[in-house]
Amino acid sequence: MSDSLFEQIIQELESSKEAIRSADVVMFSEPLRSTLNFALQTKRFNLTQITEELKFTREQSRRIVALLVERSFLKILSSPYDQEPEYETQLAV
Repeated sequence: MSDSLFEQIIQELESSKEAIRSADVVMFSEPLRSTLNFALQTKRFNLTQITEELKFTREQSRRIVALLVERSFLKILSSPYDQEPEYETQLAV
């Protein structure tokens, strides 16, 4: 994916500090909107799965996931030492 699209998604996520609600998902551009819908349907997933959905680099995906954690859309679940962490959706009321 292009760097300009990645920067657009970062701007969308940084434009507010409020928690992301399910109704907010439709307001995001693609591919973030589809990825958030995937997350809502899957409930638990890892960075590799999110990277595949977003079609960005792993580092770009890691930055997006960090913002989603910050915005309370995702929470980090504990993981075994030798595996990547899993994430779970948690929506604001």
